[in-house]
Amino acid sequence: MSRHRSESQTSLKRPLAILLALAVAAMAIFGITRALGGDADTADPTPSAAPGDDDAQTATADPTSTEDAADETAAPECEEDYAVTVLASPDIEPVITQIADGLACTTVTVEAQPSLEVAALMAGGEAPEAQVWIPSSPAFAAALADAGVSVEVGPVVATSPVVLAAERSVFEESTANLAEEPTWADLVTAELPLVVGDPQQDPATMATLLSAHVGLGDSDAARALTSSLMVKLAQNAVADPLAAVQGGGPIFAPTTASQVVASTGSDHELVGLTPRGGAGLLSYPYVVLPGAAEAPGVAELREALLAPEAAAVFEAGGLAAGDGAATTPDAEAVQALIQEWTTLQPPSRLLAVIDVSGSMDEKAGEASRIQITSQAAERGLGLFPDDSAVGLWVFSTNRGPDDEDFVEVLPVRQLTTDVDGKTQRELLQEASSSMDEDMTTGDTGLHDTILAAYLHMQGDWQDGFVSSIVLLTDGVNDDSTGGLSEDELIAELGDLADPERPVRLILIGMGPDVDSSALERVAQAAGGVAYTAEDPRDIGQVFVQAIAARQG
Repeated sequence: MSRHRSESQTSLKRPLAILLALAVAAMAIFGITRALGGDADTADPTPSAAPGDDDAQTATADPTSTEDAADETAAPECEEDYAVTVLASPDIEPVITQIADGLACTTVTVEAQPSLEVAALMAGGEAPEAQVWIPSSPAFAAALADAGVSVEVGPVVATSPVVLAAERSVFEESTANLAEEPTWADLVTAELPLVVGDPQQDPATMATLLSAHVGLGDSDAARALTSSLMVKLAQNAVADPLAAVQGGGPIFAPTTASQVVASTGSDHELVGLTPRGGAGLLSYPYVVLPGAAEAPGVAELREALLAPEAAAVFEAGGLAAGDGAATTPDAEAVQALIQEWTTLQPPSRLLAVIDVSGSMDEKAGEASRIQITSQAAERGLGLFPDDSAVGLWVFSTNRGPDDEDFVEVLPVRQLTTDVDGKTQRELLQEASSSMDEDMTTGDTGLHDTILAAYLHMQGDWQDGFVSSIVLLTDGVNDDSTGGLSEDELIAELGDLADPERPVRLILIGMGPDVDSSALERVAQAAGGVAYTAEDPRDIGQVFVQAIAARQG
């Protein structure tokens, strides 16, 4: 029997020990990887009996054996029902749950837990109340060993190919002019909207980047393509690429084939793209946690996952049983990639500025504009990694203590900063989710707010960070208190623009009242970009797209 409990992901505290260990063990960060540059042969996961197998013939020919067979397959009498708790990577959890359900005399509780989160907690001295861990890479267990935590790493129970996944509509539109199995060069030149995570923490990202390096080749032209791709991906990376896709973003993200299978029939059904030569392979080892080596049911569960009859269950979930035909990536290539990534990926300093004028009360379907915006902001701002610094303003007219059109809700602070017992990330989530009709009032003091936000971020500019502003509004400048005209604002932004202290201005318009041309003119004056969602219900997708484009 098995029970499934999905735990929500919390903000990850990344202790130094685990980060150092992951860097050292990076050559296996995504476990056993398909041989890059070629397709690996895989064994038939459901072998049948040989034609000359006498035992097989006897079993089907002897009608008197039915009763005996029934006796053999009947549930055994259990002197005691044992309990085993498993922490499993979310993409393999449903399959582990299904296989464990048939285990005799043992109740298995399978909890979906991100592998890095489990590793970080254990490296920090917390012992989970579990006996077994099935992460998405043996490297996580190796990192624990380097951090002084003793675990028993057993066999790989399954593998899953990495694919570049997007929602079906995005996939169909973006791949319409691509070959059925495009090369990496095809994807780069076609500017496939790919967003990735941190390769030192996300095994699917590591597999994808290594595959891209090999797939693009080593010619001068290939190296130029590789550099272009790496700059774009590193500077627009997000904390959770799959969440960005599922949040409505018009993007692709590296994930496993098992995640694509799991999305079938959901509101965010995914389709996976596999470039020629593949995008790597993740492997899932059976790890016994400290003190559980002799625990009843642990060995039995391992044998059930490795049994031949489990292969079909793994296959139905988008995985392959066992370790497959795979190889370990080149350690020097991994180290070079990590060094390149670290150089290219400066952390972000971002100020989110949200319109809370009276018109944000208007309905768009069953929800108000401010409710839709609240949900989009909470989801989009949650994509930033922990080393980012994010703040929040709201604006309309007469909001500030001196009648400014804007007011600071949260200053720009690193997301891990502790503020009276809560992190900046937690405060940001609370502030984003609490935006509602009770705070919408006044007109749209757009121009003065844009200038004030730009001056603030330029004055607060820090070397080594990417500074940007994401401002969302549902109207045109309608400042009843006076303020700057469009021409005056554009002139001010042009004078302030400083290549030594760059600030990326991203403007988002929502609803039918937005003047998209005016937003584009203002954004371009500061070297930025503007987006428009005529239907406010599309703002979630546009907001995620804008977040991903904060580096241009």
